[in-house]
Amino acid sequence: MTGSKTLLEVKNLKTGFKTDDGHFLAVDDVSFKLEEGKTLGIVGESGCGKSVTSLSIMRLIPNPPGKIEGGEINFNGRNLLTLSDEEMRKIRGNEIAMIFQEPMTSLNPVFTVGNQIGEAIELHQKGLSKQQIRQNGRDAEARRYPRTR
Repeated sequence: MTGSKTLLEVKNLKTGFKTDDGHFLAVDDVSFKLEEGKTLGIVGESGCGKSVTSLSIMRLIPNPPGKIEGGEINFNGRNLLTLSDEEMRKIRGNEIAMIFQEPMTSLNPVFTVGNQIGEAIELHQKGLSKQQIRQNGRDAEARRYPRTR
């Protein structure tokens, strides 16, 4: 596609962990690009590094024992690995987010997707009215899950 903008580019990412048995490289030289408006699926066997790659992008690797040891994570032209913790907190949830795969931290089937997106919007986009938050959540849900009736 001509003129497409690179939203996320991961270059030669390496993330390791210190264990009782020594050093373990969970992500070794991972690279990919995601163009704006596109969808990217990261698939692989259990334990291959999908979650660690995603947590690295979000800069949520617990240190210690984990550490992003190399590479670049460019999001909207900024290398996330060079940002302060405060700058990363402003980006997380506002510009980039992830849905965790653990059952206790993923989307709750009791509530609509729109309500749960609205909750994230309320936490990260200060100054919106309750009505704007609800509408933004509904709009996001409608874009992702259009009604077929």
